[in-house]
Amino acid sequence: MAFIFKKKTTPDMYDDLRAQIDEKRERWFVFLDKLTKRVEELYLAAFPELKSLKATDSDPNKSTYYKVLSGVCGQFDNMRSKAYETHDKEITDFHYYMQREITALHPLASYLTDFRNACYERYTEFEQLLRDRQNELKTETREEVENEYAAIIESFNADKDKFCCSQCGHLLPVERIFFISVHIPCPACGAQNTLEPGTQARNLQFITQKLAKKRCEHLLDAYNNEKQRERNLYYKAHDIKLSVIHKSDREKAIANEQIEAIHLERERSIENAPRLYAVYLREFYDEMNRLLPELKEHHEKLYIEQVNQTKEKYGK
Repeated sequence: MAFIFKKKTTPDMYDDLRAQIDEKRERWFVFLDKLTKRVEELYLAAFPELKSLKATDSDPNKSTYYKVLSGVCGQFDNMRSKAYETHDKEITDFHYYMQREITALHPLASYLTDFRNACYERYTEFEQLLRDRQNELKTETREEVENEYAAIIESFNADKDKFCCSQCGHLLPVERIFFISVHIPCPACGAQNTLEPGTQARNLQFITQKLAKKRCEHLLDAYNNEKQRERNLYYKAHDIKLSVIHKSDREKAIANEQIEAIHLERERSIENAPRLYAVYLREFYDEMNRLLPELKEHHEKLYIEQVNQTKEKYGK
């Protein structure tokens, strides 16, 4: 991709370069505004439809609901790709070619940097909007998951006194819900009976995991917020560093003090993130143990595996 610069021998060439940058920024903002409007229109149309489908779909696996959800998310992904490709072509390439004309000591150097940062910030805002809208469509409320779990338990309690021996018809002792095939001997004739769980019961482990996550969501949010805080501090320090490249030594010294303070705060955030995640992990598996106590041994093995993975990730 080639960009044509209109070179002049008068001071007006600065105005011309500035006009080219302004035009590119304006076109990019208008493009993202249009794309944002499409995202919101799609979201507003899809949200009530998906909610209705989920409530009325008699299929335990909600096949129709997930098919429609997948289609909507596919449209979001297409818009995400379009935004990425356009940013790469229209902003990144433009900035690269402009740097041939506007070098580090050029009077418009900071203006070009501000252009790049503003365009990228607007792009990240659009990306965040897409993630938020997709998550809102995909995410079930805690109440929905609680109700789903309660319905399975209620159904089991209503049916547990209806399991009878296939040989003599005697009532079988089924005390706990089962989500895999179980073999129960008849207390009257000794015959072995194989009981198969229903579709809802087979999904119990998956639903239990969703519910445990919902109950611990505030702890996971605290961890994710700390990670984002660390990233924000990094970019804040980076922006201050860039802002004083062509400034006086005094201004640079003040900026360095600010950057050092930010780095110390960022280090505390880096230290705090794994601690917050450890709190979340422990509470999540405690919740799993409360919901499915018969699988406690299995849960604890998974917990230890994840703790070890976290230690490797953070080098601790």
